Amino acid sequence: MQLMDKAGLIADRIPLGPQFEDQRQEDRPKISPEVGFRQVVGILRRRSRLILTVAGVGTILAGVTGLLIAPKYTATAQLVQVQGPASLSPEALQQAVDTQVTMLTSPYHLRHVLDSFRNDPRFRGLTPDPEADPAVTPAPAEPQTNEPGSLGLKELERRLGVWIGPLLHHKRAGVGLKFDDLQRRLQVLQERRSRIINVTFQWTTPERAADIVNRIVELYVQSNAEQQRAYTTGELARLEQRIATVKGDIERTSAALHKAIQRRSDASRSAATEEQEADLDPRELERRTAASAQLYASLLQRQKEIREQEELVNPDVSILSLASPPSRPSSPNPILFMLPALIVSLICGGFVALILERLDSGLRSEKEVTEAFELACIGLVPRIPPKQLNHSVNYLRTEPFSPYAEGLRSAVAALRLGEPGHTKVVLISSSIAREGKTTLARGLAAYVGLLGRRALLIAIDHHKGKQAAEFDNAGERRIVGLQTRSLADSIRHIPHAGFDYVRIPCHRLDPMTTVEQLGDLIRQLRERYDGIIIDGPPVFATVEARLLPSIADNLLFVVKWGSTRREFAQNALELLRNGGRLENERADFAAAIVTQVDLKRHAQYRYGDTSEFVAGSRGAPRAGLVARCLAPISSLHHWMQEIGFQALDIVRSFGRKGH
Repeated sequence: MQLMDKAGLIADRIPLGPQFEDQRQEDRPKISPEVGFRQVVGILRRRSRLILTVAGVGTILAGVTGLLIAPKYTATAQLVQVQGPASLSPEALQQAVDTQVTMLTSPYHLRHVLDSFRNDPRFRGLTPDPEADPAVTPAPAEPQTNEPGSLGLKELERRLGVWIGPLLHHKRAGVGLKFDDLQRRLQVLQERRSRIINVTFQWTTPERAADIVNRIVELYVQSNAEQQRAYTTGELARLEQRIATVKGDIERTSAALHKAIQRRSDASRSAATEEQEADLDPRELERRTAASAQLYASLLQRQKEIREQEELVNPDVSILSLASPPSRPSSPNPILFMLPALIVSLICGGFVALILERLDSGLRSEKEVTEAFELACIGLVPRIPPKQLNHSVNYLRTEPFSPYAEGLRSAVAALRLGEPGHTKVVLISSSIAREGKTTLARGLAAYVGLLGRRALLIAIDHHKGKQAAEFDNAGERRIVGLQTRSLADSIRHIPHAGFDYVRIPCHRLDPMTTVEQLGDLIRQLRERYDGIIIDGPPVFATVEARLLPSIADNLLFVVKWGSTRREFAQNALELLRNGGRLENERADFAAAIVTQVDLKRHAQYRYGDTSEFVAGSRGAPRAGLVARCLAPISSLHHWMQEIGFQALDIVRSFGRKGH
């Protein structure tokens, strides 16, 4: 009785009427829709498990991806530009170095390197066949069928082949060193402003990287020397041709000079002949002969010099050092990818948490429920441990001071359910199934029975005759003297639960039949029970759910914590309001309650309500020594309490039989 008096005080402090709700809404401060710093911190703290999961998965994927990528080794060889003449300016020397760098990366030299790989048995299998390398043997161009500027199917197919064709061809060609790979992995750079040129190449194995870069520089120096030999050979051939020409000119001018001297001494020449040979001045012929002889001598000297240089041909560049196999890979360590991946994953996880929080339409606090439905919320009922979910009634008896029992006690107090001499019919409904409605109805009935009151639980079977309740074949049959014999036979007393139970199936055709039948049953049972609880069907499941509020004293609308979408619940209540089922002369006819509350997660939202206080007190650490000392006392208390409940049930059963 003292408990009910305290419960009455609790109920008096809960305004359930709309006039009180209007006053509360006026006094309530306006909440800014913008998310502040504290809200963001709270969201990140609540979603910390999701954020850490995203960060962990992203970091692991980055590490695995880094390990799957083969390490790269960079081998380096060095060339040096041969010093030119002393008169060569620094600008000209820099131009010469730039020329060598450009020639080292020229397509002609790279194709020459690839050809040497194909002909060398040591590099067998390194390069694909020439038919597989588009840089070596380009594919024949397709005939152009469209006019210029036209965009037809053939043109789109051709453009698609231009961009995607090399990728597909690369996959079909397999792994190997192709022209594009050689051009991309080769780097030729000048060492600061010196005459030294660094040639680097990157490959998956250190030995192969050194062999390739050494072959590149050796072939370049060799080709440079061959070019110089070819130049000297061509220059000698040109000089020999020129020497032969000059020698012939000397012979002709010498012969002409000799003839001119002889003819001049011959006095018997004719006048015509003298006039014809007048132009051939012996002094001019002598001058031409001397010039030709001088040019011939210089050409012979130049030929001698080139022949001497041909024996000592020096290329413009020389190898300063060949590459050796590198001992450590040059590619980044995959472990280094994990830290940036962790940071990026944390940021992405935070954004995902904020987006999910914005998209979350669940209801979690009494304030949210009141604002969404314009109904008073009478409390929050914590969820039962998963192991005790199928034995909710036994859990209430074995744990009478648990948060779940406290939630039921608050609901019973707010509804004034089970008061002696004042029978109240409470209809429990929800918008959809699996909201915790049936578990709440059983808990309320069991708590009323635990107080020593007579309680009846009426289950509406909206499954059209399917076996939907665990109490259908349990307990003893109770005859209550009803006019309807079938309902009298269906009422059963559940000893371990402490209440009576009856299941009424919905009518298949006429929903009014079920409502009228249930109304007749309630009118006959009002005087026999202190509290009648109706486990009604969801509003969206059957039509009967919209008609049942007319036969109840109170409607308790169930909302599952964090799961029920406010659109579903608002539409369900709107159906009841449109049908006139919520119109009642009492302002406290309809109320809402939140079920299956996760206390740990609820405390993270910092609503500052009773559930957060209960979660904080349950999570507070206790001294290990004190807990071990009190454990036997607590077990003894529960054992004696269970014996008392069983004795009370035996006394009640004997009293019913005597009556």
